[in-house]
Order: sequence, then C-alpha cells, then structure tokens
Amino acid sequence: MIKELMACHSFPAVLVVVVVLVSCLLAPPAVTASSMNISTYWGTNSSEGSIEDACNTGLYSIVNIGFVYKFGNGRTPVLNLSGHCNSSVQGCTYLGREIIEYCQQKGIKVLISIGGSSGDYNLNSQDDVTLQTTCGTTNLVALIFIESTTEYWDVLAETLRNLSNNGTSQIELSATPKCHHPDKYLGTAIQTGLFDYVQVRFYNESCCQYDGSFDAMKSEWNEWIADDKVDKVFVGVTASAEEEGYVDANDVLENFLTDAENSTKFGGVMVWYLYTDHNSQYSETIKA
Repeated sequence: MIKELMACHSFPAVLVVVVVLVSCLLAPPAVTASSMNISTYWGTNSSEGSIEDACNTGLYSIVNIGFVYKFGNGRTPVLNLSGHCNSSVQGCTYLGREIIEYCQQKGIKVLISIGGSSGDYNLNSQDDVTLQTTCGTTNLVALIFIESTTEYWDVLAETLRNLSNNGTSQIELSATPKCHHPDKYLGTAIQTGLFDYVQVRFYNESCCQYDGSFDAMKSEWNEWIADDKVDKVFVGVTASAEEEGYVDANDVLENFLTDAENSTKFGGVMVWYLYTDHNSQYSETIKA
C-alpha cells in the first residue's frame, strides 16, 4: 500500500505524488472573452511559455498540467514537463503555490494529468491506489488520462471522492477518454458516476474523429451526453493541422459546437495543446 502524508504547501512534492491530488473545490470556471469554457494542456512543449502566461491570455478556464507518466508498482511517480523543468532533480519552483493560486484567483482551474498516451504506469492492486494527503490552500484538481490499462481506475476515483465525502477535503475529478463510447480503458471508472466532467478526445481516433464529415463525431457525442453517469462533456479537438482528426476552428464552431451547446451537458471545448493552440490561434477563433 502506498501511503504518504504531506501538506499542500510543499508543491513540488505534491506534483511527484501521482495517484491522489487534493483540492479545495473551486468556483465554476470564469472566462473573460466569451461564455465558452476552454480547457488546454500545458507542459508538453518548452516553448509554450509558463502557466502564468497561459492564465493571462484570458482564453482558458482549465489548464491541465501534463503528464505524470510513470507510477504504480510502488515506484516513485515521475512528472514529465517536456523540458520546462525536472521535478525530481531541481524541482519546479515556478509551479509553486503562488503561481497556481494566481491562476485560481482568475477563476482558472489547474489540473494534474495522470497517465498520457505514452508512459510507464500501472495500478496492480486496490492497495496500490491508496495515498493519503492533507489540503492546504494550493487548490489542485485531479484528472485521469489513461490509455494502457483498465483496472483500478474506478477504485482510484472512489478513493478520491471518499476524501471529499468524509470532509478531509473537496475533490473534483475529470477524465479524458477517447471519443468512442464507452472508453476501453476508462469506461468502468466513468460509470461510477463520480467524475464531474469528461474531456472527450475527438481526434486521433479514426472511428469517431472528423474525416471531412461530422457524422461520426455527432453520433458519439450523442452517446456521451445520453450517458446518465456523465454530468458534463467537453469536446476535445486538436489545434494542429498535422494531427489526425483536425478540423478548422471556424468549421467546428459552425457545424458542431453550435448544436452541441444546446445540450445541458455541454461543458466546453478541450484544445490539445497549448503550444499549437498559440501558433494556430484556435481558441481565439472559437471565442471570437
């Protein structure tokens, strides 16, 4: 069993502890440019600027830090920030509590992404899930992004939610499944009904991504919003024209999001990822 007891004031240590990240529940996201919530990923390219820079754009209501890509089997969790800094060596001082709180004061949620499309992670038992923390004021939120295993993610979600229910702290959970419903790896966890929202990836998935037509996307979108275990759904798109499933921002706005917004389960848009978003001005186009 993995057991750690830490205070939130030691932020670099919090980043290294993967399986449970504790938060004081934040107010609903606030955006300045328009009413549409946009989520993005930070930490995948060293040229994308700082988290503070991202929060100052006025574009994002959620910034996902990615990724904690190595954990499980009793190993020390490892956070990969693609050249920004090395959390296990020199630490990541500019990811300190003051920076996170700066974003939160703007109404922007900062999430830790657990897993990723590449990495070495596994939860091999129920005991491997358990991690105990205390909550200070660094309001982190937990997010799960899993692509290689199926077991114990439901146990992880339940462990996190129990921390909230017993009054230890307030927890908010999100998952980032692939667009085909139900997701092969996260489906069981999502069916616990414990996730506050899902950020569904409608790209790099041939059966339900944009392919010159929105039909497949719309079909799977309808499956997600019909799921009574899912409260809110973000539409995940890529800002890079080089990735499979890319769709022009104006096109997705006019031919998909306009209809999607009519659902009470519409949460917003997840744009992968910050660096390409800046270069393409994808989010700016959506929020214009």
